Order: sequence, then structure tokens, then C-alpha cells
Amino acid sequence: MPNWNNFVNGFPQWYGSDGKLIEVSIESSGLQFYAKLPSEEWNEWIALFKNRATKLLGYEIGEPEDGFEFHYYD
Repeated sequence: MPNWNNFVNGFPQWYGSDGKLIEVSIESSGLQFYAKLPSEEWNEWIALFKNRATKLLGYEIGEPEDGFEFHYYD
């Protein structure tokens, strides 16, 4: 993903400068994103993330409130 900044305090981070930031944590309900970006930039970044994750995992990735199911494996 563009603007990768490595793991910071144990969390994957993108950007991390110029007041822009994306951090991700893993929660029982899935990934939790925290972002400080202009809306247009965030929308482009998260769309790219979902597209790449869909290709990598082999099933469509999206938001539960948009009708996507949470996939997990035992």
C-alpha cells in the first residue's frame, strides 16, 4: 500500500508525517482503521486497500454495514 511507514508502537502505520496518518489494529470484529486524511485521499486509499485485499484473500472485502460478511477461520 502507498505511504507505508512501518510498524509504530506495534501498529501498522501509513503516512505518519505532515499531519496525515493511517493506523490499523486487529479487533475481534475485524480490522479497525484510524485515519487523519482529507476525505478524498482516504476514500482513494481505502478503496485501493479493499481491492488489493479482495484479490489476495479471494473474496470480496467491504464494510459490514454495507452487507459484507465477516470471514474467519477456526
